[in-house]
Amino acid sequence: MPGESLREATLSGVRWLMLTRVSSEALGVGAMVALARLVSPAEFGHAAVALIFLPLATILTFEGFASALVQREEIDAGHLHAGMLMSLAGGVLLSALALGLAPLLWRPLFGARTAGLMALASPIFALAGAGSVSRALLWRRLDFRRMGLVDVASLTIGNVVAVALALEGLRGGALVYGALAQVALCSLLLILAAPPPRPRLRLGAQREIGAFGLPAALAGLVDVLFRNVDYAILAARLPAAQTGIYWRSFNLGVVYQEKLSGVMMQLAFPVYSRTESRAQLRSLHERATRVHAALIFPLLASLIVLAPLLIPWLLGPRWAPAVRPTQILAVAGMVAAILTGYPQVMLALGRPRALLRFNVAMLGGYAAVVALAAGHGLTVVAVAVAGFYLAILAGVYRLLLRRHLGISIRALLAELAPALVGCVALVGVAAPLRALLAPVLPPLLALALVGCAGLLTYVATLRAVSPAAWRDLALLLARVLPTPALSR
Repeated sequence: MPGESLREATLSGVRWLMLTRVSSEALGVGAMVALARLVSPAEFGHAAVALIFLPLATILTFEGFASALVQREEIDAGHLHAGMLMSLAGGVLLSALALGLAPLLWRPLFGARTAGLMALASPIFALAGAGSVSRALLWRRLDFRRMGLVDVASLTIGNVVAVALALEGLRGGALVYGALAQVALCSLLLILAAPPPRPRLRLGAQREIGAFGLPAALAGLVDVLFRNVDYAILAARLPAAQTGIYWRSFNLGVVYQEKLSGVMMQLAFPVYSRTESRAQLRSLHERATRVHAALIFPLLASLIVLAPLLIPWLLGPRWAPAVRPTQILAVAGMVAAILTGYPQVMLALGRPRALLRFNVAMLGGYAAVVALAAGHGLTVVAVAVAGFYLAILAGVYRLLLRRHLGISIRALLAELAPALVGCVALVGVAAPLRALLAPVLPPLLALALVGCAGLLTYVATLRAVSPAAWRDLALLLARVLPTPALSR
């Protein structure tokens, strides 16, 4: 049956993407630690703005010129030729624009050092554009195995390049060169895995791609700006070291959970686009959100408890000011985990314009909140960001998912209750235990004991209060790492 086939493709995709993501992120953690000790917070602050181009390049070139190839029920050779031409030309033009704005806009806003790194990062758009159509072909085939292998290889090389160049003293430039290497290798491997056609002018196909791709790209652009406008505002108003501390805090509290969320992000659009009805799409999204929360909430709750011990030990004492903002931003990370996949739902429904309107309003409100909080210290900024994420959650369910798919926030809260109860139990056990063990044990041993005790408490609580949530989580883990005991 088509529904069963889609379910199997989804579970198989989860397994491959989880395995490859875990492999790459294990190396990524090592790279993070090395870079935190080799590159100062101030240099991270300068590079943080330039690294905005990394997600922006993928969004603009893929969403604008190739996402329609995934969403459309049928495509022909003309669509592929047109998509390739648009991706290549768009990537080159965006790179030229980013480079040309360096002396005109980036330097007056952010200073010479940040502007120089942004100019260095400008080729990333052209590099990303070269692989966009190949990515669409793999997604259309639901070939998550190849996508996972491409991602792990490119992330690995990007991290290796960044650390190697940091050892040579390139500072913030090492981070930018690492991102360029990652995108270049990713596009090369995508092209080898799914060779694209030659770029050709096909006006009819270009109009059809543009009709979907333009609002989709604008919605994606606004979403990327939303995820990065706080860095830009703080870089323009605060010393670079403070921006670097915030960047590290936000990455620990919000971005790193997206490493796991990225599995759902990669699966969501192609899988949702292949569903046969809105009821099937609604069921898939609700279940994915429930499992997502059950998996990610305890990790972020553990971070809240362990941050005072973990951050100085792992990254070095100069990153200690990141502890409090990280703990607060972990709440925003939990909300972000719940929100994962809603843009893909709207694109799969063919509603890019509704998504665009919502994202524009979200970006404006977020920028205003961060700008108002920026003058009151990083703790206030973190509180403002976490509060705004909660407001976004309410808006997404009230204005988008309930209206277009019939999913209510009341039903969402009922689904999240087991994970929330489990996290309360986790904190209740782990926080006193950390206070007891931290002064008397080596940091690594204290972290291991407290972390294990907290996670075991969470698992026991989740299984007791919600057998259904436990079964969903056990099924996911059994498919990723087959373990007979989990499925019983």
